[in-house]
Amino acid sequence: MKRAFATILATSVLLNAQVIPGINAKGGAMTLPEGKVKMALKHIYLKRDSMFDGTEEVTNRQDLDATANITLLALGYGISGNFDLKVIIPYKQLEATAKLGPNSVAIDNNGIGDVIVMGRYVVLPMQDYGFQLAIGAGVKLPTGSTDSKFKQAPPFAADENTPLPTQMGTGAAEYKAELGVSKLINEQMRIDFHTMYTYRPLAKNDYDFGNELSYDLSFTGAVTKNINLGLEYNGKYNSKTDMGTDTNAILRKMLPFKAFSGSAGYITPEIEFLPFDKPKLHIGIGASFLAHYNLSEYQPLEKQRYMVRVGYLF
Repeated sequence: MKRAFATILATSVLLNAQVIPGINAKGGAMTLPEGKVKMALKHIYLKRDSMFDGTEEVTNRQDLDATANITLLALGYGISGNFDLKVIIPYKQLEATAKLGPNSVAIDNNGIGDVIVMGRYVVLPMQDYGFQLAIGAGVKLPTGSTDSKFKQAPPFAADENTPLPTQMGTGAAEYKAELGVSKLINEQMRIDFHTMYTYRPLAKNDYDFGNELSYDLSFTGAVTKNINLGLEYNGKYNSKTDMGTDTNAILRKMLPFKAFSGSAGYITPEIEFLPFDKPKLHIGIGASFLAHYNLSEYQPLEKQRYMVRVGYLF
């Protein structure tokens, strides 16, 4: 009983410290106290009008000009003092134009994407070790539409469907495992590390999106009772992809609409505003800048991302 109470107390301290996890840190090892609910809304904007291959930026041969606006609604609930559940619902707006041979194509897709359900469990609590370690697992459900159309059918397509990377979902489930570590320093500074592995079976049309390993390291500190500043490194690695029956090998080499494969890392400075001196309500903004990359093949990649996050603890 005493140990359970201490675990709840330590988790509550980790959650309610004035300084909160970074905007991309996925909470590190943080879990919600029993019975608590948190809602967070995060919006991401990115633009892809540059092409890369290996470690080089190359000519954008198809004049690809793509933008994405992605809004994530995350709802979390504390099941017990060391275990919580989270549901993430994405809404996507994808627009792109490109030239494929003599044809010009345009994409304008929007809608609900694939919903993610995750559970997280604290293995090493803060009060016993001076840091907190948590593990988690979850699934991405194939809730997003996979039947959006080109305004003008591409010359390579057997039908009018857009390539899967530009649709709302993949048409298949994905399975996730995570590990997080959080360390508080005098409740005025924190370090959060998070890594997640995603296993992706073949999706619709035998499309292989590649398995993914993401890793985030975040440093945040309270500079006043209302302001946190932070700096993150956000990286990911995806195994090589296969477009299956979507196209053939020759067309694949010149097609700009591909799922990410290879590795890339971003540096993210950020600022968080706590209007009531505590993280019950917090509003943050951040910008991610491409720091390094090594891509498996010719493909687009954003040089910057911009993020806004609003969170509220009930």
